[in-house]
Amino acid sequence: MPSPDRVLVLDGHTTQALACVRSLGRAGVTVFVASPQRRPLAGWSRYCRARFHQAGETVAAFAALREWARARGVQVVLPLRERSCLLCNAERAAWETLGMAVGCGPTEMLLRAFDKARTLELAQACGVRIPPTHYPSSLAECHAAAAAVGYPCIVKPRVSDFWDGNRFLAEHGAQYVRDAAGLEVSALAGRQGESWPVIQGIVPGRGKGVFALYDRGAPLVWFAHERLRDVRPSGSGSSLRRSIPVDPRLQRPASRLLSAMEWHGPAMVEFRDDGTGEPCLMEVNGRFWGSLELAVASGVDFPNLWAGLLRGARVEAPAGYQAGVTSRWLWGDVKRLLYIVAGPPPGCPEPYPGLFEGLREVLGPQPAGTSSETWSADDPWPAAGEWIQGIGELTGVFRSRVAHRLSGPRAAAPSGAPLPRTPASRPAEAVR
Repeated sequence: MPSPDRVLVLDGHTTQALACVRSLGRAGVTVFVASPQRRPLAGWSRYCRARFHQAGETVAAFAALREWARARGVQVVLPLRERSCLLCNAERAAWETLGMAVGCGPTEMLLRAFDKARTLELAQACGVRIPPTHYPSSLAECHAAAAAVGYPCIVKPRVSDFWDGNRFLAEHGAQYVRDAAGLEVSALAGRQGESWPVIQGIVPGRGKGVFALYDRGAPLVWFAHERLRDVRPSGSGSSLRRSIPVDPRLQRPASRLLSAMEWHGPAMVEFRDDGTGEPCLMEVNGRFWGSLELAVASGVDFPNLWAGLLRGARVEAPAGYQAGVTSRWLWGDVKRLLYIVAGPPPGCPEPYPGLFEGLREVLGPQPAGTSSETWSADDPWPAAGEWIQGIGELTGVFRSRVAHRLSGPRAAAPSGAPLPRTPASRPAEAVR
């Protein structure tokens, strides 16, 4: 089966979408972009043939997107966020009947990564170290779990994109909690229907990850980078990073876990590592990651490898890649500065930079040879589009916070809302 020549990249407002569009476009693929945003980042690329503005993130909106893709002869659709993977899988047969390969594994496989509780339980079963972890099923059990692991602790919602029966609700994200009063607030905010958040103890070390592309349970290629700056100083994706050789101490447990998951497709496995003891698993991102451009620049063309696999092409992984390549996400540094201005979250045990350091990071010199993640000499417009998109996002956040303060706190998700596995496996039924 030939490699694809027409690919639709979803979630066009993300940096990984831009990396996919450029990588595929430079390889001669005709690339289309879709996003719920009107002027998405990847849509500014010269390699974007046309873009589709989604009416929303629902099964009905994806049906309209599918018809648009059919009319343009799309052969592969690449969902890049969890919710897009779940929506594509909701009517996977409809995409495939039209001759379009869906660029993610089946729902049951995805949930082994998307549901943090399932990931951690599976990791423990295959001998991968995890932090002290509890899976409470009530508020009382949340308090008992926090007391068991000790304060400060971390409260993590089970899934990033929770379907409440009508729409996806964005998660509140992992929260540091320093006392019982803070725990109750975070646990209730992180509750998703009948599913309570995971409670974890804090382990020392730095955030490190390895990246892979798997072909039906077998690794095809590995990549690694080190984080030089995180967007959120308390821990997150990076704004400045450098490619490094793959550390066998991280690769071995990651390989055991992904093989146990019977993984197919791209994945990032994130650890906490102090450099001496066994690395401790944090999570698995079962999709392309935000810093994808660095891997491509270093010589691992994940988007083209994955698109080829999806169409049944015979693909060969590169023999190696260049270490020492440094990439900077400027808008990520701007967001980092805003987090610094806001101050450390309550209970955060990490050293937190000051305002002067944040300004120096944005305005000062960068490591020698640092390249921009969004600017490219042959494709400069996304660098401008990123600022337009980013300013729009900040305006939206400001408006939502004002509206929140005027209307009072939102009601929690109803207790009858489905468990994480329900929205992932049957969002179409919920919508209809």
